[in-house]
Parts: sequence; structure tokens; C-alpha cells
Amino acid sequence: MALMVALMAVIVFGFWYGAQLVMNTEYPALAVVSESMLPTLNIGDIIIIQGVNASQIHANYTNGDIVVFKNPKYNDPNFRVVHRAVKKEYRADGWWITTHGDNNNVGAEEQFNEKDLIGKVIAKIPYIGNFSLYVNKLGNFYFFIVLIIVVVGIMFSLFTSDEEKKSAEKENGEEKRLFGKLDIGVVFSIILDILLVGFLFFSLFGSFTFYQIGAEPVPKDVTIMGMYTDLQYQLGFKKAWNYVHNASISQGFFTYSINCYVTDSVHEGLRPGVPTLSWMQVSLLILILYNLWIAIKYFHLDKKLGMMLKPKTGIEKSLETSI
Repeated sequence: MALMVALMAVIVFGFWYGAQLVMNTEYPALAVVSESMLPTLNIGDIIIIQGVNASQIHANYTNGDIVVFKNPKYNDPNFRVVHRAVKKEYRADGWWITTHGDNNNVGAEEQFNEKDLIGKVIAKIPYIGNFSLYVNKLGNFYFFIVLIIVVVGIMFSLFTSDEEKKSAEKENGEEKRLFGKLDIGVVFSIILDILLVGFLFFSLFGSFTFYQIGAEPVPKDVTIMGMYTDLQYQLGFKKAWNYVHNASISQGFFTYSINCYVTDSVHEGLRPGVPTLSWMQVSLLILILYNLWIAIKYFHLDKKLGMMLKPKTGIEKSLETSI
């Protein structure tokens, strides 16, 4: 058990430091904490960040890169801001980038020097950042990581021992059944299928509102939305400084983007959406693979295939020749 937990810890922290190296930034992933980038980014979205040189940043009010930076005026080295780059200019001390939150009023702009640039946003993962916001607010982030590692290790250990127990019961003709009729494994498979299908539909049409204590600057109600619910939400976004006239979805491989045509008092144009992980495609893939695995086990296809591929002995070949 201790070895399993240690292995999980190595995988988790190895993945994080590996991501830092690959993405060329100390913060390859962060959770959005405010509404300043609505409707493009929602509270609880995990944003994937790529480290780039400031000279490569595209600055424009409607379709500029979304950048993450440290703002010295907040007197907190850990305070990070995610806004859209709208202007940039080269000065004696390097590039200076002006940013503006999509959901902020006209004139609410911030500037930073290239030394404070963390990177630009290249993708986002909806929903799951809300867990880290809760935990960060409670001040137990590392405890939460350790708890996840321990729980996953325990579940893996229990699952392994349960599989061994089932194998022993099958050999003794004592396969465990629920209420004496249904195999408990079948019941578990049905429940898991129902959950996966339910999550699939939620990722398309669902919405759920809850109180997020980790939101900034103050806790507030936050709504997570499925893909088409989010599309309708963005179509209804009609603020003077962020007026959405039209919106459409473009699908990718395990991603989608919601692209909007927007205007404010001065600017207008197409605002490309951030590539977003498609939970619908992920849950559909898991559903297919899981049921394929169940079918293989149920019909013993793995054993049959193994028998077909198993090299035949000289006696077996002789018998086939005789027949």
C-alpha cells in the first residue's frame, strides 16, 4: 500500500514538473478565479499556459492573445492576472503589454513589463478548477493532493484484491451475487454506464449553479455549463463594452471552441474561442472502451484470442493432421 501511494506521488509531481519543462513556464496550468474574462473564461476553468517571448504576443482588442502575468501593484508575488493583450510597445526596458479583461468596462486596462509575463493561454479545461479553488481558500492545497493520492492508492488496492477474490470465487463456483440473482459486477457496470451517459448529456446541455468560496474578489454563485448551454449564454452576453452579436461552435479532436462576433464602443471583430476540452468526447470514449472491455471479459474473448495465438505443440499438430 505504501509503495502504491509513493508511486502515485511520483507520477503526480513528475507530471507537474514535466509539464513545466514542456510548456516552458513555471505555471503550466492555473484555475480562473474571477469573472473579468467572461464569457470567454469562467470561474473554475483550468487554463493551460504556454511560456512565450513577449515579442510573440498578438495584441488586439477583439482577438488578442489571452495572457497571464504577475502584477507588481498588488504587492503579492503569487497574485496572477489573466487578461487579453490589447496593445504592446517596445521601450528602453523591453516590451510593455497593455491588457483588458473581456468583461471589464472600457478604460479598465492594466500594463506590465515583459519580465512579469508568465505565458499565453492556449486551452482550457472546464469545471475541475473549482475543486482547487475550494481547497486553496481553505488553505489545504497540498493536503488535498496527498489525500487524492492516498484515496486513489486505496481504491486501486481494493479493486485489485476484489478482482483476486472474484477469481477465487469463480474457481470454487461461488461467484458473488446481489440478492442471490444479479452478479454484483453487472450492477456496478450498469451504474457506471448510467453515470457516464448522464455526464455526457450534462457536458452538452447541462448547467449547475453553486456557491464558490474561492472566487475573487469575493465568494459568489458560479454556474458551470455544458457546451450548448455555454453557447446560448455567450449569445445572450449583451454588455456595452462586450456585446456579442453572434456565436458558433467549431469542433476539434477532443476539443471545441465558441467563436463570437463582438463589438464595444470603439472596436468590433471576430473573437476566436479558447480550445476547450470536450467532456462529451472524453466520456463517450470512456463509455465505449469500458463496455468493450466488459464484453471481452464476458465472452472470454481474451482467452479465446490467446488460445488462437498460442503456438501449437507437436502433439496438437499431429492430432489436427489425423482429423
